[in-house]
Amino acid sequence: MALLNALPAFLLILARVSSFIAVMPIFSYRTIPANVKIGLAAVLSILIDLTLFESQSVPLDDTFVLLIVKEVLVGLTMGFVAGILTYAVQFAGAVIDLQMGFAIANIISPENGSATPLTGQLLYLFQMLFFLGVDAHHMLLNGMMDSFRVIPLNSLNVSFGSGNLAEFLTRLTGQMLLIGVQLSLPIVGCLFLVDVAIGLIARTVPQVNVFVVGLPLKIIVGFILMLIVFPAFIVLFRFIFDSMTDAFSTIMQLLGSS
Repeated sequence: MALLNALPAFLLILARVSSFIAVMPIFSYRTIPANVKIGLAAVLSILIDLTLFESQSVPLDDTFVLLIVKEVLVGLTMGFVAGILTYAVQFAGAVIDLQMGFAIANIISPENGSATPLTGQLLYLFQMLFFLGVDAHHMLLNGMMDSFRVIPLNSLNVSFGSGNLAEFLTRLTGQMLLIGVQLSLPIVGCLFLVDVAIGLIARTVPQVNVFVVGLPLKIIVGFILMLIVFPAFIVLFRFIFDSMTDAFSTIMQLLGSS
């Protein structure tokens, strides 16, 4: 009987945790088997239930379905906010590839099954290694557990329709684009100077076929610049991590403000 009374609360916890894992970085990758994701969500839900809601019961009434929908939306929103800033490196890679001439050679990413720029995928892998090295995945799981303290489990008062939430998500998207531009600007700027130099050569020495010389030259210069600039990317990866932590805390406060 006690198990049946605890089942509704467990289902609500499982709805938030599973929807969060479905879209959050690292754990949402298609290369991770679905059985592992389901098992992880179930184990985390059991631990959260025993830790925070051991004596709390949720009635099975007309609002239970709405509570399930609310938990799914909360989990998806938190996972989206946790992952959006990590996509800045893929945006930066797309801009770099456009300048280097790699834009026509996109690959299918095994993580999400979509076309991804070559340089963007390389930067994204470096970023994920950095995040795993600083235990960002543990931070996300800990933040998801803390969300149950900020956003009540048995309450429908979640401010999805708040203008503050829409404004925050808009600013977060703009911040993602800004980080992407900052990542790509050193390489793109130097490659622009290479374009200017090639243009001057084409005007002064018309015998040189700039279409044959220009593309290999930009690729070589691009690789050399990436080797030089890569150490500085670690600083921006740290900034992305700190921004992701702040955004995660802010979205929980906005969702639980009502």
